[in-house]
Amino acid sequence: MRSQNQFALNSIGSIMSVDVPVHLPQVLCGTIIAELAKDVDWDDIHHVYIVDEHQKFLGYAPLSKAIKAPPKTTLRHIMQQAPSVLHVDADQEQAVFEAVRTDLDAIPVVDDKGRLKGVVTASSILDVMHSEHVEDVLFATGISRDGDTNFVKLASARLLPVLRTRAPWLVAGSVVGISLGFVSSQFEAALEKTLALAYFIPVIAYIADSVGTQSEAITVRALATLKLNFATYILREIAIGFMLGALLGTMGAIGSWLIGGNASVALVVGLSLLTASTLSTGLAASIPILFKKFGKDPALGSGPIATALQDILSIVVYFVFALIILGT
Repeated sequence: MRSQNQFALNSIGSIMSVDVPVHLPQVLCGTIIAELAKDVDWDDIHHVYIVDEHQKFLGYAPLSKAIKAPPKTTLRHIMQQAPSVLHVDADQEQAVFEAVRTDLDAIPVVDDKGRLKGVVTASSILDVMHSEHVEDVLFATGISRDGDTNFVKLASARLLPVLRTRAPWLVAGSVVGISLGFVSSQFEAALEKTLALAYFIPVIAYIADSVGTQSEAITVRALATLKLNFATYILREIAIGFMLGALLGTMGAIGSWLIGGNASVALVVGLSLLTASTLSTGLAASIPILFKKFGKDPALGSGPIATALQDILSIVVYFVFALIILGT
């Protein structure tokens, strides 16, 4: 099986190996052993992959079984069903999840008609695991996806390229910070009347960010590996956010009452944590899904974008409750 590998970047097809032994089920084990003894540079020689006359994938035979079987035994008699099969157009990250889930060192790849197109080998799986981890870490910390994802180069490159890579989201973060300052200034009267409100602004923002970050991470991974009903999934995340918010809101209300001794402020804090947690999970799940629907990498919807929106939303919620409950 030898052909050119021309598929979309970051798809399973772009990382699969096509130089693997492929045979019909009626081929004899003795023939297989003789072929493998030749000087052929296979990418995977742990298994023999079995297809029908139309190249439809049927299963695989471990080479260890083919060696031990009598030479006249056909591959059909030692063939096994593959625990997992990947689609050629799926995201490359799915190979990592399937390898972990099924404990496989090589995973067959098929097209829409079930025809074998190649195999994702253990070395490719490790490469993807490393590159995806580095990419996610860099983007989550606000380093441009367009920049170099090599840590050594990022640490030793000239100043201007590094600035172009690291500056965009820091500039955006500054804008968000100024926006938060502006929002807070609009509630100056409330802060002057009840100074205790200022104590809990960092708590509200931190909890909203933390709850949202958890939802973002799970959503991005789920989009890469599962077929989701988007509406159902978002509602599920909102329900989880509500339950987490109820727990955190109760703790926050009790804590703020013990610190400030003001029951009204405690109510503001508790309701704000409940509402901010609920909205943050819905927002954090929705943004990656929207990116996915528009054909963009869902990971672009995590990290700095969602964090900025969650910060602004949580502070607005906090002061709105303050206005309603405290009447300032």
